[in-house]
Amino acid sequence: MEPNPYKQIETELSELEIVLQDSIYSDIKLATEVSSYIVSSGGKRIRPILAVLVAKTLAYKGKELINLAAAIELLHTATLIHDDVVDESEVRRGKKSIHKKWDNAHGVLVGDFVYSKAFQLMASLSNKKIIQTLANSTNRIAEGEVLQLNILESKAFNEEGYFEIISRKTAELFKASASTGALLANVDENLVRISGEFGFSLGISFQLRDDLLDYSGKEFETGKKIGKDFLEGKVTLPLIKALQLAKTNELKFLQKAFKKGDKADLTKVIDIIRQSGAIDAVQKKAEKYSDRCLNLLDRFEDSTYKKSLETIVIDLKERCN
Repeated sequence: MEPNPYKQIETELSELEIVLQDSIYSDIKLATEVSSYIVSSGGKRIRPILAVLVAKTLAYKGKELINLAAAIELLHTATLIHDDVVDESEVRRGKKSIHKKWDNAHGVLVGDFVYSKAFQLMASLSNKKIIQTLANSTNRIAEGEVLQLNILESKAFNEEGYFEIISRKTAELFKASASTGALLANVDENLVRISGEFGFSLGISFQLRDDLLDYSGKEFETGKKIGKDFLEGKVTLPLIKALQLAKTNELKFLQKAFKKGDKADLTKVIDIIRQSGAIDAVQKKAEKYSDRCLNLLDRFEDSTYKKSLETIVIDLKERCN
């Protein structure tokens, strides 16, 4: 039986929640209230978990791990808050998004507040390379947001642009989480690089499978609303592949339906995407990145923490199968 990847780091995860709550405290009551609203709503915490497990796999024994993990989760949370303002998303983690519960100004300013709290935690870390890595990643994520806006405005949707966006918006922080966990463990450059590659591949696989769930998931199992991405006008790989593979008349329907964003078209849209072979094509891509994760993990010494990382990869593989 595979180990629960979170069981052996329960203490660290409990400490993480305490540090997150402490970190977002402010004398300005509204800042604490709004930021706590999203931080307390949970989420998978997969990025800080990745940092913790990589550091533990590489035998880290120091006291800075929870501050690193909390900084990573706050960076992620800040990007989500700003994302929701840009995308006009109504729901985040099963609750009203901040800009819907309050307004856009609250979303932008509280996103900035959470970023600043992440950077305060980063400043407490003794290894300058960790701070540089997280700062560089924050910059690449912001560039990814701008790139996505640019591509949406130009309507130049293609596979290359999609991978450039998810590399920056999703995989970058996965990569930083794993590589900073390795940097904290003070291992050689090669292991830091391998850790980063593992995180990056996991991030791509994670995003591909998340995008698949929009068209092939079971809502009651995954908690993700079917068709949400499509109705919000998000161009993801299943749609890009379907536009390449669909028959001419279906292609025209897909293009029109995407422009309209009408819920009434959703059932037919999902049928076309499934029948076109797009789901299988994207699943194969995701499998490739999952297999790469497992190959990279072979370079680490065996431990229960490494086994937990393997379990995360395998659980992710099974999420859409």
